[in-house]
Amino acid sequence: MAYEALYTRGRPKTLSQLIGQEHISNALARAISNGKISHAYLLVGTRGTGKTSTARLLAKAMNCDKVHEAQESGRPLEKKEIPCNKCDACKNFDSSPDNVEFDAASNRSVEDVQRLLSTAYLAPLRARVKTFIIDEVHMLSFEAVNSILKLIEEPPPNVAFFLATTEIIKVPMTIRSRCQVLNFRLIPQTTIAPYLLKLAKRLNVTLQEDAAKKIARLAEGSMRDALTYLDQCYAMADKEITLSNVDETLGLISDESLDEIISAVKAKDRAAVGRAITRAFSSGLAANAIAESLITRLRDIEFEMLDAGEKNFSDLDKMIDALRKSVSEMYGSGIPDIILEMTLMKLAAPVQNFAAAPAFVPTSAPSENLDAGRKIFYDVAKSLSAEDKFLGATFDQAVVKNFSGDVLTVAFKSDGMARMFEMSRQRFEERAAQVVGREIKISVAVDESLPPPVFNKMSETDRSNLAHAMKTFKASDVTKIND
Repeated sequence: MAYEALYTRGRPKTLSQLIGQEHISNALARAISNGKISHAYLLVGTRGTGKTSTARLLAKAMNCDKVHEAQESGRPLEKKEIPCNKCDACKNFDSSPDNVEFDAASNRSVEDVQRLLSTAYLAPLRARVKTFIIDEVHMLSFEAVNSILKLIEEPPPNVAFFLATTEIIKVPMTIRSRCQVLNFRLIPQTTIAPYLLKLAKRLNVTLQEDAAKKIARLAEGSMRDALTYLDQCYAMADKEITLSNVDETLGLISDESLDEIISAVKAKDRAAVGRAITRAFSSGLAANAIAESLITRLRDIEFEMLDAGEKNFSDLDKMIDALRKSVSEMYGSGIPDIILEMTLMKLAAPVQNFAAAPAFVPTSAPSENLDAGRKIFYDVAKSLSAEDKFLGATFDQAVVKNFSGDVLTVAFKSDGMARMFEMSRQRFEERAAQVVGREIKISVAVDESLPPPVFNKMSETDRSNLAHAMKTFKASDVTKIND
């Protein structure tokens, strides 16, 4: 017999087994006991929270002999009795022609829906109620929605509709107003983890508590995702599922590796940060995945500190903010690894290395030292740009701010470009020593008020003429002159 996935084996058989949605199971149990079941339900919630499973339970309960007998006699029903799963109606539910399940994501045209509902006006063949379960109803076309609107508004006798969606905003109000809406919540980690531990016992496998908590966290409120992750670990593990098994099987970075990076940053040890992040990259994980894992780990550490009564979170907050910013910068970038490395390096570096530069000094009257510094910078930049066009693009954004005591201060408008230059600073200093014949040190600064870098490559006369032209044409950018 083929192996059955855990998320299908773990589907609830009664309302009492519906995990994490007690507000819905309690309300439905009362409605079924009192015989006040609606003809149309709209089940709303994110993936894996039990929408389709609940629709099946409701459809089965409508046709359950035991439920029907209890309703006629006025006997209150418990959730574990709904449905009974013992009568002929329950046993034959999955194969019954009176229970129709429809995926609107792949059958969204009006023809598909009309074909589905063509039997709605016919009496049920075997069951008491003919049920239609339409999944992802928001995917239906406008015409298809209109074709079911009248059926839901004035349904034939003994017909019930269950519409499930993950995006209620896309469901027309004309449909919503004709259905009872059941809002499914994200299932808390504190609910998912104990359930996984109980399930693992039934599978005769030992699931460690920290492993269960990590799976629950990864599931992000979806029980189906949690069962899929557990199923994957169960298939790969032997008789025990440990935290390291979860990390290895699901391709995650371990908490030990994350703690190593965090400790190196807190210790202000750039060398240790470099070694730790290099080991993390060697695992094959993407930079954004590592950054997001670091943010999650820092969040967990903060909550552990809160439980311990600690109150100083400034360092952790600073790290989280910097990593969140780096994740945004990685989107669409061709160098996400470097962005993460430089973010961590900056967090570990002394603050003064990245302090903002003093206010911009007008370039209309440059000193002899500043002109000498510009000549050195652009001579070295020209030499390196011929070897590496990427460096050339970085140098184009640089402005020489000061040259004093063999220390050349170079400024950038953005922090990101400054970090890019920091990567090649040592190489630049070595080439400068070859060109000038003595040691030159480079200081990197950030100044958002800088003028266009092109000014600094021009003679004094050209700079004056361009500035006058920009003022005349009211252009804030040199490139606009060409327009």
